[in-house]
Amino acid sequence: MLELRARWTLVTGASSGLGQEIARSIAREHGGNVLVVARRRERLETLCEELRSKYGVQAAFITADLSNPDDVERVFTEATRERDIHGVVLNAGVTYWGEALKLDWGEFQAMLDTNVTSMVRLSTLFAKHFIERKTEGGMMFVSSVSAFIPVPYQAAYSGTKAFILSYGQAMGQEVRHHGVSVTVFAPGGITTELLDKAGLSNRFKAGDMGMMSATECATHALRAFVYRKELYVPGLLNQTLALAARLLPRGFLAQRTAVMYRPER
Repeated sequence: MLELRARWTLVTGASSGLGQEIARSIAREHGGNVLVVARRRERLETLCEELRSKYGVQAAFITADLSNPDDVERVFTEATRERDIHGVVLNAGVTYWGEALKLDWGEFQAMLDTNVTSMVRLSTLFAKHFIERKTEGGMMFVSSVSAFIPVPYQAAYSGTKAFILSYGQAMGQEVRHHGVSVTVFAPGGITTELLDKAGLSNRFKAGDMGMMSATECATHALRAFVYRKELYVPGLLNQTLALAARLLPRGFLAQRTAVMYRPER
């Protein structure tokens, strides 16, 4: 098991949604210290004060935009300068709902940099750091059920999540003999700001299609992380979808998903 109590865990994308709830869960259920990373400084300050006052843990933050390569490097440098990081939760991500041909190139590049490039860079830096220091730490990559199937009208997003799934499971095998674990967490839809910004909150509600609250999802995520699961899909419906993706033709799945995700014209 991964022991989080009185140890530092870094959580990206922690100013709202799943990342924020994971940070709370680490402090509340595990008594762990939390280093939170996101763009919105005021929200991070408020979260850190909450964690310190309610749960008696240490909490600190780094303001960073993970679509910026310089910020990614700075996060690692600042995180490891004075702290002994034992866990890393790479949760930051952005999405887009709509026709792939209408996705602005700059938006796509920012999505790629945030969802994929920053995750690869940070996981590489932290894995090397763990190995060099002989720290049997753990990392968690937040993917999605959409990694298992092609999702029309979320083509770029599901593509980035498919990369995370494949890369995370492969990397996990490479570093496991060093005592370092990589958990790929693949939830379904979560009722968060991300869904609101994409416009999908009007399409899918809590309880629909395996949708979960961020609090419930964070509980599943931390359980998988602490038990060093290689891959975890929370919820029976989501697990069924992941299984169906292995058994049914991908073309069929893409057609059925297109019906659900097609924007109203």
